[in-house]
Amino acid sequence: MNTSPHPAAEPGMAGPADPADSADSARVADVAIVGYGPVGQLLAALLGRHGYEVVVIERYGGIYPMPRAVHFDHEVARILQSVGIRPDTDPIIEPYDDWYEWRNANRQTLLRVDWRGVGPSWWNTANFFAQPDLERELDARARKHPTVTVRRGLRAVAVDQDRDGVTVTVRPTGDSGAEGEPHTVRARYLVGCDGANSTVRNLLGLELTDLGFFFDWLILDMIPNEPMTFDPPAWQLCDPARPTTIVPGGPGRRRWEFMALPGEDVNDLNKAETAWELLRPWGLTPDNAELERHTVYRFQAHWADEWRAGRVLIAGDAAHLMPPFAGQGMCAGLRDVFNLAWKLDLVLRGAADDRLLDTYGPERSPHVRHFIDVSIGLGKVICVPGQEQAAERDRELMAAIADPALAPAPPPAPRLGPGVFADGDEQAGLLSIQSRVEYDGCTGLFDDVVGHGWFVLIDAHPGPRAAGAVALTAASRAVLARLGAKVLRVGAPDSPDAEVVDLDGRYAGWFADLGAEAVVIRPDFYVHAATDAAGLDGTLRALGARLAAPAPDRK
Repeated sequence: MNTSPHPAAEPGMAGPADPADSADSARVADVAIVGYGPVGQLLAALLGRHGYEVVVIERYGGIYPMPRAVHFDHEVARILQSVGIRPDTDPIIEPYDDWYEWRNANRQTLLRVDWRGVGPSWWNTANFFAQPDLERELDARARKHPTVTVRRGLRAVAVDQDRDGVTVTVRPTGDSGAEGEPHTVRARYLVGCDGANSTVRNLLGLELTDLGFFFDWLILDMIPNEPMTFDPPAWQLCDPARPTTIVPGGPGRRRWEFMALPGEDVNDLNKAETAWELLRPWGLTPDNAELERHTVYRFQAHWADEWRAGRVLIAGDAAHLMPPFAGQGMCAGLRDVFNLAWKLDLVLRGAADDRLLDTYGPERSPHVRHFIDVSIGLGKVICVPGQEQAAERDRELMAAIADPALAPAPPPAPRLGPGVFADGDEQAGLLSIQSRVEYDGCTGLFDDVVGHGWFVLIDAHPGPRAAGAVALTAASRAVLARLGAKVLRVGAPDSPDAEVVDLDGRYAGWFADLGAEAVVIRPDFYVHAATDAAGLDGTLRALGARLAAPAPDRK
């Protein structure tokens, strides 16, 4: 559902380059971003909010007008909430509250993924959208910051770096394809968010680990002109005669994906007449629907072995690619820059050593690989072209439905890899929760009424786990000040010393699940440490020592 690799050449994308700033070569931005899809846009918005000077380099002259990614989960909904894009009020988002099913050729259920209700981040487990709509909103949020400059119509052709920064050589590219004279952009750091065929990654020579998972699929984005009902609204038809995906495409849209069969010519598959023939059994015709887009994508699975080279980092599809069956491709990219943004902030303002950025890839890569494994596992259920293989698959999966004891254990919750976490803490690296609270006279979701950043939440609910007085030394308080962290006691409505009132009791259950009296939460919503009150001071001092580690000489 996230067909995010950008086609090599799409109509309507090129345009005149933004006027070159004659001072570009002399001016030094804090961060240059190459690539301005959702991942680059979010990073620009986050850094702009902190007041950093950001220069964006984007080869295309405008937002690509056709759908690509169509799904995000509850965690990404919370990330988007942080820049003011909300599933509960934004008409571009279609929250989903149903099962995601996998059915065989006889329409018998093989697998059910529960996408009902809200996730730990409070928002719906699944949400659908059209990518051009999301890009317009993210672009507006990035450009509202006066320190963010978006330079369209420029192609990065060289990257050079030294101890103090990065120089990017760019060429203007116009409608004719002719390129103008090169000039340079200088920044302290560079982030390549430029897609699966990343120029930045290739210029750096970063190697990929490729799992050899390749399947071509025809992607059809449809706009029905009359009401249509689909039950369930999102499902996979695991029919070896033509494996098919049927999902929402955002408000007013639907998406079909049809797998190319062995020996099939993808050029013949990728024709409008072929699209309408494939859609005919689903009741769609040129009389009742608009074929917004048809294109063939090759679903793949790989990741970069290194995500950083000196002052240059990569994110999103430049760093990893996965099949779309779990709807996590764009989600992973947005998580990348949400992790990276707070680390760049600490480094740029001198609150942490540059080596903090070395934790970015090691933290994010195992998390991404979790979803790549999940996506491939789901892909192996549907991408079965042979009747005998499909029959064996059906027997195994239907037996597991009849007897849940035969089903494999669900994968553990994804956690970040080794990085900025308390040593030996089993809860570190897991996603925290968000719920409704009352704080400082305001009621709403935690992020809306309390804010963003580092937090130390202390359990003040009645009961044996309630933390007593928390003693912090001057050293740990200095760490909190350096991070801009808030220390808050979270309790029930009748807790006398609660600064944050847990209106629905979800934080009480969360503290109990963690077995903690105090939880240190990072700006990307992940748990740094879950500890008892007595261990909090030492945890904070260790965090401060890690952030202030002296940097080695860089060549």
